[in-house]
Amino acid sequence: MKALASTWLTSNNNLASKALPVALLIGALLLSVLSGLFAALGNVILLIPLLALFGVFFVLAAPVAWTVWIIFLAAFLITGPSAYFIRFSQLQWLTVFVSAALLLPVILYLLRIQIGAQSSQFLNHFFWPGVFLLLVAFSTIINDPQFGDIVNGSRHYFLMWPLMLVFMLGLIRQDTQVQLWKALMIVAVLQLPMALYQYFFVALKSMRSSPWDAVIGTFPGNIEGGGESAGMAFMLLIAMLTAIALWREGKLSGVWMSLVVLAGLGTLVLAEVKAVVMLLPIAIGLYYRRELMKKPIESVLVVIGTLLLAGAIFVAYEKIHYGNMPTYTFNTNQAFSTYDRVMNALSPETEAFGGDELGRVTHIVNWWEINRGDLQYSLFGYGMGATYASRFGVGELASRFPYTLSGSSTIILLWEVGILGHLAFLIILLYGARTSGRAAKNEAIPEIHRVFLRVSAVGLLLLAITLPYRSFHLYANPIQFLMMFMLGQAAYWSCFVNFQNYLDKK
Repeated sequence: MKALASTWLTSNNNLASKALPVALLIGALLLSVLSGLFAALGNVILLIPLLALFGVFFVLAAPVAWTVWIIFLAAFLITGPSAYFIRFSQLQWLTVFVSAALLLPVILYLLRIQIGAQSSQFLNHFFWPGVFLLLVAFSTIINDPQFGDIVNGSRHYFLMWPLMLVFMLGLIRQDTQVQLWKALMIVAVLQLPMALYQYFFVALKSMRSSPWDAVIGTFPGNIEGGGESAGMAFMLLIAMLTAIALWREGKLSGVWMSLVVLAGLGTLVLAEVKAVVMLLPIAIGLYYRRELMKKPIESVLVVIGTLLLAGAIFVAYEKIHYGNMPTYTFNTNQAFSTYDRVMNALSPETEAFGGDELGRVTHIVNWWEINRGDLQYSLFGYGMGATYASRFGVGELASRFPYTLSGSSTIILLWEVGILGHLAFLIILLYGARTSGRAAKNEAIPEIHRVFLRVSAVGLLLLAITLPYRSFHLYANPIQFLMMFMLGQAAYWSCFVNFQNYLDKK
């Protein structure tokens, strides 16, 4: 029975009909002829949609795993450096559009299977994401959206979910899941040489007040204004936890584990990401919480060691980042130590230098003061894209307030989709963590995948914790990929366990 369940879950990649490749080949040939004609005539406007159709044909014809790898490589290694070094930030749309195109093989798969007890389990795992997306759509419709709001908002709210469906439905094989986790650890190692360059050749030569913001590894950002250093640090945290967990289970050599951990810690020191450093002992404690009763002394020593490590990183921040900072007598909120910076982040009175940015707690207080008397805006918000500004358009709230409203995912969600939307997003993460943790206990699942499920349970909990911290849940494509991967993996293996039980009962 177990072999039958495994075969059922891993055979989804072979469901394409024989007629589909032939039709795709004919269509691709026709598009090639048309593209050649338009290129010869110099008609670039008509050439663009044809190139988009080429992408659709590729997604339909190529194995789904190829498309997933393209998204992974683009999100973690290509789009970030292209934006950082040559200011070509538009390439981030490639990741989003390719992910959205994955909806096509998902639909084809759903059309081919028979809706029964097994397939309905998959759909049940998409209930809360479906509720969230419906709330996003409803809050946008009732606020009379502009075209720019829809374009900006769809990128952050809608277009990455097909990636979760691909993992959830098992459209890629189990060994591809393992390869993606291993690739994540390789990406973590690659952050160190990039961070070394950014620290010594960009940050040290910068005259801005927080030059360490330039250290963002291969994540999206701007060489002059900083970027997703927090998102990079969060990825490093998950990668280091994965390496340690695999090493403890004998699935990874000590040399590779040490390389991943040392590279991650070195990058964290160069990047100055206080909140993620504070999450280090929390992540270790959450992962090994079940060993506290079995090995209490060893577990306590590990947590204490992690706390000391976090403290050492904070001391390093004092030496390499804050030591040479200029003093501004007219800036009453200026911080002179790591402790001052943490307290400023938590204080509702904090205002950034220049007044163009508020503290995270201040943002929440302001949101409550403005919207507490309005049922519509407090529950449903102002619609997607309302806090965002780009070349496609400026959101209603982005143009109304003198300070940015996109500092954290909590602030963005409260303003754009209200309390209900924020609550639904939080439930998605918590439910995913619970599902992943439960599946990890089932011995029918291969041991290495149980390790990944335990890591995912911790990762999704940390994503829930960091909602008020930064906006990488919505704005950073690499973190969105990781989030969809962990959610989809949890649903996939949960359905595997349920189908296993279903077969055992028969």
